[in-house]
Amino acid sequence: AVEGLLLLDDNPDDRVLAIRQLQREFNNLQVEQIIEAKGFNRALAAGNFDLVITDYQMHWTDGISVLRAIKARYPDRPVIMFTNTGSQEIAVEAMKAGLEDYVLKSPKHYIRLPVAVRSALERTLNQRRAIHIENRLQFLLNRLDVGVFRTTQAGELIEGNAAFVRILQVNSLPEAQHIYLQQLYIRREIGSSTLQWERELQLQRNDGSKVWVLLSEALSTNDGEIAIDGLLEDISDRKSAEAELRLLNENLERRVRERTAELEAINKDLKAFSYSVSHDLREPLRAIEGFAQAMLEDFADSLPPLGQEYTQRIVAAAHRLDKLIQDILRYSRLSRADLQRSRVNLSAVVAEALTQLKVEIQQHQAQISVAEPLPEVIGDYTTLLSAIVNLLANAVKFVAPDVQPQVRVWAEETGGQGDLGTRGLGEFRIISPTTSKRVRLWIEDNGIGIAPKNQQQIFRVFERLHGVESYGGTGIGLAIVHKGIERMGGCVGVQSQLGQGSRFWLELRLVND
Repeated sequence: AVEGLLLLDDNPDDRVLAIRQLQREFNNLQVEQIIEAKGFNRALAAGNFDLVITDYQMHWTDGISVLRAIKARYPDRPVIMFTNTGSQEIAVEAMKAGLEDYVLKSPKHYIRLPVAVRSALERTLNQRRAIHIENRLQFLLNRLDVGVFRTTQAGELIEGNAAFVRILQVNSLPEAQHIYLQQLYIRREIGSSTLQWERELQLQRNDGSKVWVLLSEALSTNDGEIAIDGLLEDISDRKSAEAELRLLNENLERRVRERTAELEAINKDLKAFSYSVSHDLREPLRAIEGFAQAMLEDFADSLPPLGQEYTQRIVAAAHRLDKLIQDILRYSRLSRADLQRSRVNLSAVVAEALTQLKVEIQQHQAQISVAEPLPEVIGDYTTLLSAIVNLLANAVKFVAPDVQPQVRVWAEETGGQGDLGTRGLGEFRIISPTTSKRVRLWIEDNGIGIAPKNQQQIFRVFERLHGVESYGGTGIGLAIVHKGIERMGGCVGVQSQLGQGSRFWLELRLVND
C-alpha cells in the first residue's frame, strides 16, 4: 500500500485531477504537492514518501533532474513521469535513469495513473524481495556449513564431518558411502594433469529428496597413499534464487518490450499532433492574415485610421502566432529527429549563418568579426547552423536603442587530459571529466546583457525577459539552440552582466585529425 506520495507539477488543475483519481484507488493517501525547489529539497531530506509522480517540464526544474535526485538518495523509491511535454528520447533517457513508468497527461490517461502507481509499487516490492534473496544467498555462501570429507582413490570414504553427513541426510558415514559411490565418485588417475576439480550436481538422498550441491575435490596424499580431499556445499538456496532471478529477468524483459511498444505509440501520437498543428491550425491562421492584408490593400481608402490600425494589428498578431507555431514545431521535430553527425567546418557554418542574416545585419548596421580559421567539430550541419543563426540574430537584435551592434566570433579548444566539462542547467548542473577534446565557439556582443539570475531560464521554452514591443521573437529560439546542441552531445551557456553585453557559447566534440 502507498501512504505518502510526492506530486511535482506546476499546474494546479493537473494536481487536483491527479490527486482526485489517486484517492479513489488508495485510502488514507497523503499527497505532498511540490511546486518549487525549496519544497522539493525539504521533502527529499525528510524522505517521508513511498512514491514520486513528477511532470517533465516545470519552471524550476525538469523531470529527469527530479528522477536523478530521487534515485541518488532513495534508489528503491519508484518514480512515475506524468506529462504531456516529453518525447520518446526523453522517455528512453528517463527509463535508463530508473523511471518506473511514463504516463501521458491527457483526460483519457488519468485513469492509468493509479494503475501505474500500483504496478510500480508491486515491482518495487518484487525488487526488494529479489535483493533480499541475493543478500540471504551471500550470507549463506559466506557462513555455510560445508561438508568436508576424504576418500581413497577407489572412492572409499575415510572420514567426513557432521555437515557432510547432514547434507546427505544420513545418520553415519557408512550410510553416506553408497550415495557417494553411486552419485559423486569419479575415478581419477594418478597421472592425470588435473589435480583439482569441481562440479555442480543434483543428489537424490535416501529419503527420495533431492539436493543441489557443489562438489570440489583435489588429489592429495594420506600416509604416502593417494587420497581425495573434498568439500560438499549445499547450493539448493542458490539454485532456487537463480530460478527466481531468471523469472524476474524474463518479467523485466517483457515489461521493457511493453514499454517500448507504449513509447512507439506515444511517438506516433506526437507525430500526428505535429501534423495537425502544422496543417489544420496554420491554415485558418494564414486565412486570417491573408484576408486582413487584403482588406488593407483593397479597402484602405474606405477604412478610417483606427480601422487601418486594428487591421494592421490583426496582420501582425497573426504573423507572430504563425512564427510561434513554426518554432514550436521546430522544437518538437528537433526532439525526435535523427541527426546525421559528421565533420562540420565551423568557418563554413558561420559564413552561411551570416549570409542568411545579411538583411538583419544591414538593417542594424552591425559589425561582425570572425577569428578565422575556426576548427572542425562533430555535429549535424543543419542543426548547428540553426543554433548559430539564432545566437547571431540575438546578438544583433538585443542592443540598446541608437547603439551599433558589434559582434565577435571565435573558438577555443577545451577538455581532454582530464579537463572538466559541464552538463545540465541551474542547480542540477554537474561537472565531470571529459575524455575527448572539445571546441567552444564564442559569440560576444555589446548588447543589453542578461542578469545572472535569469541566465538559466532563457534556455527554456517560452522564457522571455522583454516584451514583444521592445524586442520581437517567440521565446523559443534559445530553447531550440539548447535542445539542438544537447542532441549533438554538446552543451551551451552564457556569461553576461546586465548592461555589459553577453558572451554566448556552445561546445561540441573536436574532430581529431
